[in-house]
Amino acid sequence: MNIQQLKCYTEAQNIARRTMEDLEQYVAPGMTEDQIKRQAEILLIQNGSTSFWYHGVGALVHVGARTLISQGGREYRSGDTRVQETDVITVDLAPTLGVCWGDFARTIFLEDGRVVRELGELQTPAYKAAIEAEFKLHSFLLEVARPDMTFEELYFSANALIDGLGCKNLDYSGNLGHSINILQQERIYIEKGNTTPLKDAGCECFTFEPHICKEGGSFGVKRENIYYFVDGRLREM
Repeated sequence: MNIQQLKCYTEAQNIARRTMEDLEQYVAPGMTEDQIKRQAEILLIQNGSTSFWYHGVGALVHVGARTLISQGGREYRSGDTRVQETDVITVDLAPTLGVCWGDFARTIFLEDGRVVRELGELQTPAYKAAIEAEFKLHSFLLEVARPDMTFEELYFSANALIDGLGCKNLDYSGNLGHSINILQQERIYIEKGNTTPLKDAGCECFTFEPHICKEGGSFGVKRENIYYFVDGRLREM
């Protein structure tokens, strides 16, 4: 990846970051999933996105028990589920900036009618346990990933950790992320059977996006970043 490509992809990802920060200030009890989805897409455009790469969908939003659902862009339809005083919302953003694109997901928590923006302030034990598992998975990635590690090796090791944390992988296809390529249809996935090295993924960067729940849990959580290698060490974009 050259410097100009890195700058372009980084800005696309920053569009998503800014949008998520803005969206956290917008979300409130009583709003529907569809309202949040539409506002997220408005914010993406306001923050600089030129289009939405994921089958024309800029934001996949799920509320409450629907956070257990895993859907692709073709199948996704936002619903009329309303946000409760204490609730969970997953948001997966798909901005485009020219030929570059971002991919960024977060879980928004509400307690007593307000968004808890500092995760260390969460009071609901189930919420804390689930999001802590997400952070452990991303920390694990940064510890073990190396340029010659294959997508399949990462798939097996990360799924083993998911099991060890008492969690379940909710992804509809079982994967944990994908490469970032100029042409989205050339994406390859963190999945069984993919023996491609992590640094040979077309654009040399990839997403990591575990969508998980605690075993027997009533909600799911998701956190997605783009990662790339610098001098053999993995960095978050």
